[in-house]
Amino acid sequence: MSSDESEDEVRRTISYPRVYPAWRSEQLAAILWQADDVAAANATVSIGKRKKAGTQLRLRPHSGKVNTAAAAPPGLPRNCYNVSWLANLLPRQVKALRVQDKDYDFGSNGSPSSSASPNAMQS
Repeated sequence: MSSDESEDEVRRTISYPRVYPAWRSEQLAAILWQADDVAAANATVSIGKRKKAGTQLRLRPHSGKVNTAAAAPPGLPRNCYNVSWLANLLPRQVKALRVQDKDYDFGSNGSPSSSASPNAMQS
């Protein structure tokens, strides 16, 4: 390998840092990261199979980048939204978002809960 080549060029990997939507809570982000890991594990090439020609490995490192223009999906439980982001919305925007008046239980059973503390939400 020459001195001007990086190890990534030799391995044919490309790094795409993750950019997070400003509306997403840390709790929701954590569960989505877990889903991403499962999907990545399922997408690996099976033993005895060949990788498609021309495909490159993609690294998705976490970053501090935030997309403030990302559209938030309406109708999620309140703890799926970032507390600070919600606090900066106009009342008409909050109404249009149709935030469910319950917290999603990100624990083992994944059922909605109305007793979760708003203090548990991260910004």
